[in-house]
Amino acid sequence: MKKTCLLLLALVIALGLCACGVKGGTPDGSGKATAVPGGENVTNDPAGTPADGAPTNGPADQTPEPVAGSEGLVIKEYDDNCAVDGIGTFSGTELIIPSHVNGKPVTSIYEDAISNNTMVSLVVPFTVVTIGEDAVSSSEKLETVRFSEGLISVGEGSFGGCPRLKSVTLPLSLESVYNSAFRDCVGLEEVVLYGNSNVYNYAFSNCTALKKVTFGGSSGKAYEIKSSAFDSDTALEELVFSGGLEKIGSFACSGCTALKAVYLPETLKEVAASAFSNVGTLKVFYSGSEEDWNKINFANGNDALQNAEIEFNYKLTPLVPYE
Repeated sequence: MKKTCLLLLALVIALGLCACGVKGGTPDGSGKATAVPGGENVTNDPAGTPADGAPTNGPADQTPEPVAGSEGLVIKEYDDNCAVDGIGTFSGTELIIPSHVNGKPVTSIYEDAISNNTMVSLVVPFTVVTIGEDAVSSSEKLETVRFSEGLISVGEGSFGGCPRLKSVTLPLSLESVYNSAFRDCVGLEEVVLYGNSNVYNYAFSNCTALKKVTFGGSSGKAYEIKSSAFDSDTALEELVFSGGLEKIGSFACSGCTALKAVYLPETLKEVAASAFSNVGTLKVFYSGSEEDWNKINFANGNDALQNAEIEFNYKLTPLVPYE
């Protein structure tokens, strides 16, 4: 009788442990949550970034939680990834791009995909690598965009002509801001690029409210500012470039009549024709020596820069809070 009781007790304990194991698992038995658009696997912070929109640099083995996106979007599925291909039936004010659909990462927002007249805020998750040509352009009510680490390129004209967009913070992972990406964003007041990103022709031109642009990269990776990148930004007062900048293209800052302060690294090798034509009275903060400055190749039309008051050996402090 005593042996029988002990056997029954052991059986009860074993069954209890099995039940606990099932409760903590998932229906597919993988032990990992599977993201379902519109389902319960939604993080409190959809973009995987802090509330202020600045990128984070968590432990290397820490993967952000899947992000459930807004309903109604047109999604194209491929063998191992997905892309947003259209606005579909979405008509809300906050558009959240899903990070995964049917377990596959959403890696792209396609050309002309989500431009619309209701969206006030846009959240781009950590899985998105590219934003296509004119993807969000002419979205008249768009005010805020939250990008995440992982983004590599912002396509040609992708945010052009969004008049209410006020500020842009671009992550460390970004490599390229293509032609006219933010052109004619007349309400844009500040741009922060956490990494050393190439900025292409007219990328931020005619942003007539833009006052400050900061490149905060600490890696020293080489990058360039292409032709007319900040052309006719008549309110622009301050430009801060990080170490790694090698060339400023022709007419890059032409017509920036309010420009007062330019921070330049000793890595700068060339300033192309009229890059700083028709600008304000400048003061330059340069991280190199006077000897280094004299080695820079200045083309014609940059008198304002060459004749500026220059503070040599200025220490450029990296903006990016990464180790």
